[in-house]
Amino acid sequence: MRPSVAIVGGGWAGCTAALTLAEAGVAVTLFEASRTLGGRARAVELEGQTLDNGQHILLGAYEQTLQLIARLRPAALQHDLWRLPLTLDQPPDFSLTCPRLPAPLHLLAGLLGARGLNWGEKLAAARWAHALLGNADIPDQLTVSQLTCNQPVKLRNLLWHPLCVSALNTPPDMASARVFRDVIRAAFGGRARHSDLVLPRRDLTGLLPAPVAARLIELGGEVRLACRVTTLEAAPDAVTLGTRDDTSIYSHVILAVAPQHLPALAMQVAALEPVGRAVARYRYQPIATAYVQYDPAFRLPRPLFALADGPAQFVFDRGQSHGQAGVLAFVASAAADLSANWPDQAVAQLHRFVHPGPARWRKCIVEKQATYACVPRLARPPVHTLHPRIFLAGDYTAGPYPATLESATQSGVQSAGALLEQL
Repeated sequence: MRPSVAIVGGGWAGCTAALTLAEAGVAVTLFEASRTLGGRARAVELEGQTLDNGQHILLGAYEQTLQLIARLRPAALQHDLWRLPLTLDQPPDFSLTCPRLPAPLHLLAGLLGARGLNWGEKLAAARWAHALLGNADIPDQLTVSQLTCNQPVKLRNLLWHPLCVSALNTPPDMASARVFRDVIRAAFGGRARHSDLVLPRRDLTGLLPAPVAARLIELGGEVRLACRVTTLEAAPDAVTLGTRDDTSIYSHVILAVAPQHLPALAMQVAALEPVGRAVARYRYQPIATAYVQYDPAFRLPRPLFALADGPAQFVFDRGQSHGQAGVLAFVASAAADLSANWPDQAVAQLHRFVHPGPARWRKCIVEKQATYACVPRLARPPVHTLHPRIFLAGDYTAGPYPATLESATQSGVQSAGALLEQL
């Protein structure tokens, strides 16, 4: 049978896997249940504007993702991505900026020059970060709260715990210390530019999934939107997929659905039942985003600020990043216990240092299962499964990062590579 591969799921992992296979000359069909590609990082339409289902930040260390975007859209690095030196500005209490110095000196200089910390706290942060970037062994069962327990309270509250929530989308008292260490090492232990904040300047679907779809079609592949795969049947020499309208037979399949949707398909194939049961035990954390339209003449002093003492961790000025004048995006990660009036509380956080005036409209998006909870000893499966013709792709598969766009794209490339080795 001539190789033909079905990719089930058009998020960033599925799109990356499909692109890798298509460019290797394999016939690919990409299935996506939604009408929009991108999965949990996709475009949405609100109040006549193209926004996102959640505001995302990339790190300079996300080399796989950034290279893919640049390869598909050579002008993207100049026009679609905004690279900024890492700055955590949380007025009026705290500010940290990493200067353009070789890593990890830039982090050391940023900590020593941080505003809002005394010298004892600065030295404690620098020593702790140096140990973390070294060869410190982190027990797999340790949480971030336990890892940081010897740090001063102000450092935990202003720096380490907010970084944990934003990077792992998991509260510090349940987040994996080992994964947190790996993120810190990736950002600060390599090149100085790895710690840069990279802000999208266009909608998330247009940044990668839409260019991938165009390239797939150009290479003879097929993209089937609003087409949910409901049945999966695996034989030794082929795999059959069923949708509401038809069934199709493929030589191989990559399951690139979100982990919460994997068990429904995996439990239909005996060889996939172990991974289906393991992933079914995952817990999830929500992310909430509140978009607020102010007077178009208003803009923040910076494109983003950290927020303290409330439900939101960050506020972004999409007028500066996306040209959507006066639109602010408030983001609350690990938002399991949000009250109904959390956007009002987020605006009150903003009012501690700036007053944008009355809002013209406000819309909230809550992704209830935005990411899996990145807890200690989490069993993350490899891209291979016990069936030789079925593979996995997604930000939950085994890898160094938590649930991020980089995890998704790395997994997509790895899954496609594992499949190609069998052809």
